Amino acid sequence: MGRCLREVLLGSHRLRRMKTLPTLALAGCLCWLSAPALQAQQLRLPAMSPTVRLHEDFSTSFIELTYARPSKRGREVFGKLVPHGEVWRTGANSSTRIRFGEDVKFGGQHVPAGTYALFTIPDPKEWTFILNKDTSQWGAYDYRPEQDLLRVTAKPRTSNTALESFSLGLENLQPEAAELTLRWDKVRVSVPIVADPDARIMAQIQEAMKGDKKPYFAAAQYYYSTNKDLNQAISWLDEAIRQQPSYYGYYWKGKMLQKAERKTEAAEAARQSLALVKSEKNARTKDEYTRLNEQLLKEVGGKRK
Repeated sequence: MGRCLREVLLGSHRLRRMKTLPTLALAGCLCWLSAPALQAQQLRLPAMSPTVRLHEDFSTSFIELTYARPSKRGREVFGKLVPHGEVWRTGANSSTRIRFGEDVKFGGQHVPAGTYALFTIPDPKEWTFILNKDTSQWGAYDYRPEQDLLRVTAKPRTSNTALESFSLGLENLQPEAAELTLRWDKVRVSVPIVADPDARIMAQIQEAMKGDKKPYFAAAQYYYSTNKDLNQAISWLDEAIRQQPSYYGYYWKGKMLQKAERKTEAAEAARQSLALVKSEKNARTKDEYTRLNEQLLKEVGGKRK
């Protein structure tokens, strides 16, 4: 091949001397030259259905979504491009995958932590959402119902505005609840996802309180937000303040005392917070905690001294 290359590069006067070289051999030389050139000119084109990888903090862990986003491109979607009554990959390319970092309830049914393929069966009146254990499928061509973990149904809604690209994500996100929402064209359909991490968190608190660095403040806030033993929460907060007095510590103590209907003590905690926040150098933080404590004093009927 090296000899052939040299023959081509010598120019036309050298080629005239190659009249005795078989035409096929010369063609072989030129083909050898063109192959690397073609390899070097590979094109990077926009994806027709871009891949989306979504990682969302949820409860004490996360939810992950991996799917490809097809677009309408002037086509009629549901009932045509995506037939009614048939299992759909819920996106494009590989089947859509959803991963739960902890046990959840999906549409009211229990789902162990893990990764699942997400299929749907579209219908004008009622959609079916399917979690399937086989996550290695391309599309829904090899879909096997015996691999289903569960099926749940949901009512679709119609929007006045058509969405060009398919969308799947978490909406109405709360600490322990969310909605898996599918949108495309004028269709919107959601399935509730609910976690119940209380038992795990309580076990974590119990174990952490045995250690040297006890999470007094975090544990107290969890008790406050979940309506658990307020006396225990206030006791933990007192210990956190004893170790490191802070305006936010006293503010939260005031909120907990207010919830326990100990208004006089709540007002005193707010005044202590106001006294400490005076030395805060961040103006926005200083203004915010000043406002919060003044609001707390107003709610418990206390006065700023």
